[in-house]
Order: sequence, then C-alpha cells, then structure tokens
Amino acid sequence: MKITYIYSACLEIETSNLRILTDPWFTEGVFGGSWFQYPKIDPFDFIKEPDYIYISHIHPDHYDPIFIQQIFERYGRKPILIPDFKKNYLYLKAKSDGIEMQPIKEFTSGDTKFFIEENDMGSVSDIDSALIVHDLVSKQTILNLNDCIFNSSHVKTLKSIVDSLEGGLDLMALGYAGASSYPQTYFDLEQEEEFLIKEADQKKQKGFDRYESFKKFFDAKYRLPFAGEYLLGSHLSYLNQYRGVPDTYEVKNIDHDAIVLHPGGSINLESGLKLNERNALYPQDEIDLRIKEISNMNLDYQQDFCLDCKNIDFFRIINKASHNALSKSEITGQYTFIFTILDKDTQYKRFLLNCMDGELSEIPENYKCKESSYSEILIDYRLFFGLLTGLYHWNNADVGSLFMTRRVPYGNFNRSAQSFLNFFSVI
Repeated sequence: MKITYIYSACLEIETSNLRILTDPWFTEGVFGGSWFQYPKIDPFDFIKEPDYIYISHIHPDHYDPIFIQQIFERYGRKPILIPDFKKNYLYLKAKSDGIEMQPIKEFTSGDTKFFIEENDMGSVSDIDSALIVHDLVSKQTILNLNDCIFNSSHVKTLKSIVDSLEGGLDLMALGYAGASSYPQTYFDLEQEEEFLIKEADQKKQKGFDRYESFKKFFDAKYRLPFAGEYLLGSHLSYLNQYRGVPDTYEVKNIDHDAIVLHPGGSINLESGLKLNERNALYPQDEIDLRIKEISNMNLDYQQDFCLDCKNIDFFRIINKASHNALSKSEITGQYTFIFTILDKDTQYKRFLLNCMDGELSEIPENYKCKESSYSEILIDYRLFFGLLTGLYHWNNADVGSLFMTRRVPYGNFNRSAQSFLNFFSVI
C-alpha cells in the first residue's frame, strides 16, 4: 500500500487493486466564507484518478460538493462511500446537491476491504466516522481517524476490527488539533488578550493529548498527523494567532517518529520509503503573506443580504426556531441563551431564551442576566437571519468563527447546548 498526503484530511490510498481518495476539500471560503488553505495548491497536481471517494462527515472541509463535481468532470462519476448513520445528514445533504452516496459499514472490492465505523456518542448531532482499509494481498492495514475525538466504545470497535485482520496496523492517520471557534471568539481581545493566549496554548496541548491517546491505544507502525489545516480570512484574519492550532510539524515535539509530509508527499508501506517529508515549520512570513491575501475577502452573509434589520421580525423567527430546537433538545438542566444582535458592530436588539421551556423575551441593552450559567452570542443581524431561516447552519458558523460567544462562567462548556443550536432554525 502507498499513502499520499494531498492537503488537510485529503489522502490518496493505493492498494494492490484500487485507489481511494479521502475527504477532498479544495474550495476556498467554506464555513460561511471564513476558511482558506495554506499552503495553497492545485490538487490536480497530485490527485490521480480514484476508484472510490470516501467522505468522513458533513463538515465542508471534508465534504466539498463543488470539488467533487470537478473530480467527476475530469475522471467521470465515482462511487462515494460514507458512514451508515441512522440519521444520515451527509447522505441527505449530498442528495440535495445531486450527488449519490453509498452508506456502508463493511465493503469488499477485489483485494481491498473497507470498514467505515461511525463515532456514535449517543447524540443526535453525531456526524464523525473513521475508515479502515485492508489490502488482502499485502496484508497491510491503515486506520484513518479524521476528526474523531477519543471515544472509548468507538476505539474499542475499531481495534477489534484491526485485530481481526491479518498483519496488524501499518499506518494510522490521526488528528492533532481542534478546529473549533474556542478560544478565539470567546474573549474580549482588548481586555483579555493574555488570558486568550493562555487558553489557546491549552487548546493546543489538548490536541496533542488527544493525539497521544490514540497513539497509546493503537499499535501502529507509522503515524501520520493530518486534518484541520486552515487559515481564517476576511475581517476575522486577526484571530489566526489565537486559534490554538499548531503547525503539523510541531507534532514532532511529542512524537519524533511522526510522518509529516508536504502536499504530494508519500509513504510506501511495503518498503518504508518516504518522499517529500517536511523538516521544518512553515515560514511565518509566507503565512503572513497568505493571511494578507485573504483578509479582504467577504464572508457569505456580507454578500448574501442587503435587507434592513428593521424589516426583520426577529422575535417571531426566534420563537419559531426555539420550538424546533426544543423538540430535539438534549439539555437536561437549566440553560439560557442571550442573543445580542449587531448592526455594523452596534447593538440593535437583545433577546433572552430559556432553553428548558422556550420562554423568549426581548431585554434592554444594559440587562444583566441573573442565571448562574448562560451563554451570550453576539452576532451580525444578517448572519443571525440566515441561521434562523436555515440558509446557513449553526455548527458551520461556529466552526467558522463567525460570531462571538461569552460564557458565564467562562469554562461553562455544555455539549448539549451546542447541539441545541444545531437545530435552532425555522426549518
């Protein structure tokens, strides 16, 4: 088997009889116009004709329908394999995009076996999956973990599959960073920069800790850190230094034997030959040039809407959206959201939503929440309108760092509250 790194989570896996392309993302400006690539490459300099495409989950840095169509135009339509979730958001989204996908758990094509195992954590918001590819001729196996967080039942299932295959685990491709909006959108930069930097450093360490957890659990001959490689563009570009996302090469500090490749770099699992390895961090001056290049880009909502905020009945729309979210809510205790709507960075209106009973009220500008645990979201009215009406999706807007959040207390991370927002729209 031969593994070629293309960019972020995109790998080319060659077995004795076929070629698989994983998570090809090359359309700029995903997550609402905020995510851009560095280094910027022409993927067709490296991508050869695939026999299969694997898409791990619905996030747009993994499922890129525009680029998939470009692959089809160049090479013809290819079968696309995806996880077999009961509630399959990826399958439904692809269907609306006119792209046929095949949900599978286990599949054999000639001398190659595929296993796709969804990372089921018991939530309606679960989307991630892992891929195992086994070559029946060479007896070699790779495990592609994509964005999966360490989940005990999931990794045990994966290990049982690997252990059932002849030859052991040859290569594991695994994440080393978290591409969330925390901490860069959760603190006031003017007053809390020192604390923000500290939180970014802690986030970086948590990414390394996750990497170490997978490394210890799976006995892989080779380890390839990958995925989650991006830069924030538009007026958000100033946040890049606070994301807590390390250069992939920094993984070498905790795993000296990790394989870090330039785009197009590869490893032959039979011979151990590695081509085009990276031996240093990316130059900061080149990163700064790329950031300058993308800093003038517009976000989607800045281009999509010219509606005056005064013509939007936010109370009515929020009320309808909250009923939809409550019907799928996994929140078990008291939780409150404050939505502070901005027009050109000026406060326009504020609303308080009780996530237990759906009670909604408009509150004054100087209102002080009495709850001990709540989140305040500060959001441009155009983005908020797009999210409430379903044109955009909350999770993508969050990952894209498109709005600011203030948690009280600041460490008050509530996964079920994040899930609540995923369904907070009128459709």
